Order: sequence, then C-alpha cells, then structure tokens
Amino acid sequence: MSAPQALTLLIMSSATITVRPTSTLTLTEWTELWRLTDAFYETTRDHAEAKLGQHRHIALFRSDDDGALIGMAAIDVYPVRFEARELAVIFTSHVLLDERYRGLNLIQRLGLRSFLRARARFPFRPIYWFFDTFSYKSYLLLPRNFSEFWPRLDRATPPREQALIDRLAREKYGTAWQPETGVVTRSGLKRLRSHAAPVDENPSKNPHVQFFVDINPGHAGGDMLVCLCPLNSANWFSVAARALHRMIRRRVDRSASSHLI
Repeated sequence: MSAPQALTLLIMSSATITVRPTSTLTLTEWTELWRLTDAFYETTRDHAEAKLGQHRHIALFRSDDDGALIGMAAIDVYPVRFEARELAVIFTSHVLLDERYRGLNLIQRLGLRSFLRARARFPFRPIYWFFDTFSYKSYLLLPRNFSEFWPRLDRATPPREQALIDRLAREKYGTAWQPETGVVTRSGLKRLRSHAAPVDENPSKNPHVQFFVDINPGHAGGDMLVCLCPLNSANWFSVAARALHRMIRRRVDRSASSHLI
C-alpha cells in the first residue's frame, strides 16, 4: 500500500468527526463538551467555556456506535506574515480523546482534514501546525508521526523556527509566554487531572516522554509546552507511512490473537 493510500485510510475508523463554528454549538453540545472536559481537566465550566469560545471552530468526535462524544479539539486557522514570507497557521487547543479510541488515527484524520481546508484557503503558503500542551500524550503525536517538528530531543530548534515560535507565542499568550524555556505559564485555572496523563514512574523508558518532562517540569501544574510542526510533503509522507505501519501491526496482532483462541 502506498503512502497516499494510507492517507486515504485515515478517514476510516469507528468514530465520526464534525467541525462546527463555535457560535453554532447548542446548549446540549456545550454540556457534552463540559462533561468531557471535566473528565480530563481540573477547571470550572465558566473558565473552560470562555476559553473554548475564543476559538472559531470546535471539532466533535462521536462514536459510530451510539453517537456519544468521545473527543474534541478547538481549531483556528489564520494567515501570518513572517520575515517577508506569507504563512498560514493551524492552531489547536483543548484536544481530548477517550482512551478507548486512541490508536485509530482520529487526531491524524482531523489534522489531514484541517490541512486540506487550510490549503484550499491558502493554496500557495507554507502551513504550520502550532499548539500548546501540558500532556506528554499530545507531545508524543509529534515524534510518533512526523519527521520534522520542534522542540525535539535530538537537536536544537533552528534559529528561524525558534523566531517563528516566539512570534506566534507572544501574539497568543502575551506575558505568560516564557521564550527562554519555551513554556507558557498558567494560573492553575486549567490543568490535567492526575489520572488523565500520568507520567510513568520511569519516563526514561521513552526518551521523548523524558524530554517533555525535562523541558516542561511544571506540566502537572498547568504549564504548557509550545510546539511547531511544518505540514509539508515530507511530514505528510511520514504520517502516512507510520499510520500504515500501525494498521499492519494491529492486523498482525489480531491475527495472532485469533490463532490463540
């Protein structure tokens, strides 16, 4: 199977994704969003909804079985002029996914869909994915899927990309942005619950997790690491190849399990 075919398979799984303008969400949907948020975050409903309301679109992940809300993400797409170049940025925040649906490429599906919409809007601009996280699970989306991203374990962020991160973060977070550490400090009004993404007792088993902990030691208190990833052809090929590898591995595992029964 080729990389383009693997990308096509990213649209197939056991959940449906809809992307809605935030202004069109119903009271019932806001309640669903709050229940999912409350399961993962220590925060208040007013604070969570105020933050979500600042974003233009909300992605809703629903189970194909019963329509239950099993994931969400806030999304903004906007143009940026940086060092005499015209760029486009996909910013995501508040990305949550029920653990039972991990490994099905749902976040990758949303990423591909968001990229295609951004590409239609900005056909000639380089497009970057920009996000913040206090969860190592969100950070692991980068090394598990992409070949080029920042910050990363194996080499320093190049000066130009570091300058772009600083520019985007200053505009997004103001004085909460700490360029010397690459972290956004928070007041504690929103942080992960202790069970949501606990770091293993020995995170060094995964060097990327250890890197996340080292570079963002205040993650448990709500400090967020800022990340940047170019959505270029090389990175999409990497996403497709790794998604294909995961699908093959799952099929092999299922086949092995069936022979044991």
